[in-house]
Amino acid sequence: MEDKSINKRRIIEAMALIVFSGIVLFIVLNTNEAKKLLSYILIVFNPFIYGFCIAYVLNLMVKIIDGGFLKHAQKKGKNYNIKKHRKLSIIISILILVAFIALSFGLIIPNLRDTIVKLYNQAPEIWDKFLSFLDKTKVEQPKLAKYITSAENSLSNYYDKTVDYLKNNVSNIASTALSKLKDASNVIINFGLGFIIGFAMLVYKEELLREFNAILNKIFPYKHYNRISYVLRLTNKKFQIFLKYNIVQAVITGAGTLLVMLIFNMPYKFSIALLITVTQLVPVIGAIVGTVISTLLIIPQSPIKALMFAVLCTLVQQLVEKLINPHLMGKELEMPGIITFLAVMLGGKEFGLMGLICSVPLISVVYDIYTIKLRPRIYAKKNNKKEKCRD
Repeated sequence: MEDKSINKRRIIEAMALIVFSGIVLFIVLNTNEAKKLLSYILIVFNPFIYGFCIAYVLNLMVKIIDGGFLKHAQKKGKNYNIKKHRKLSIIISILILVAFIALSFGLIIPNLRDTIVKLYNQAPEIWDKFLSFLDKTKVEQPKLAKYITSAENSLSNYYDKTVDYLKNNVSNIASTALSKLKDASNVIINFGLGFIIGFAMLVYKEELLREFNAILNKIFPYKHYNRISYVLRLTNKKFQIFLKYNIVQAVITGAGTLLVMLIFNMPYKFSIALLITVTQLVPVIGAIVGTVISTLLIIPQSPIKALMFAVLCTLVQQLVEKLINPHLMGKELEMPGIITFLAVMLGGKEFGLMGLICSVPLISVVYDIYTIKLRPRIYAKKNNKKEKCRD
């Protein structure tokens, strides 16, 4: 009986290896077709991907609210009904998320729209003021006149090219905006379906995890099952750390930005603080995008305050990143800076927003597996070889 089970297992492993090799060979020989097939699969499974992502993010809030309900029940001496309270926890979490999204769009979008209109109307006036400021500086600082004139000519060329491009490509910009709106409508539909799927996943979380573990245990031998379970646990741990502390970091950065704006009496205080908080959730790129958009919002009101804001906002972000963030995350997601930067760049280029968000924790998992599991083995083998050579 044991020989038969071993033979069956070997046959299954051989078949799995053949199938895996075939898939890899197909991807290598037909890269474009593989990309098309992958994009089609992603389109079909988009609502489920959205649902899983929503459920995963909401689960952080659901755990906190569940813990609150449990403590309340224990204080009152009542029985804790996990299914009853779980649904209530999920509904509260969804309401918090929807309120945050509505507040973000309600405060940021109208101000951004008004700013774009103002910048378009006031661009010639702002440009003339800037040129007069440069002329005044040339008179006051004759030594810098040569460099200012050179910079002025370069900026004038860029300004003229930008204005000409906008005038000649209004129709193209409008058609592009319409196509983006169509894409946005698809995203909204998938997001709505994802909410329903995510809700179901959270309600039946324990049952789904049990079934998933049972399937893995059935498909893979015990040794491989343990390895897969380890990688999945590590991935879950890294993503939870990343999400928790990224949210805390974003809130601290937003609060710091709001404090700076209140001290220096800058316009759009709450809108910009919220915008910085939202964009800060995206690693590396988010900080740059948030600062640039916020600076553009302030320019029509006061170019000097806009420049001051850009400097102070960057300073706040650097303080949070260099001083507060290491204390929050500790060594849990510690990676060399160049690996983090490359992960974000490549992830964003190949997979867009999802790549920007997911690349850091995923690469952190790979880096941990290498440093904890593989690197010690590599060095152990090297040391053994050296000892044998000495003998």
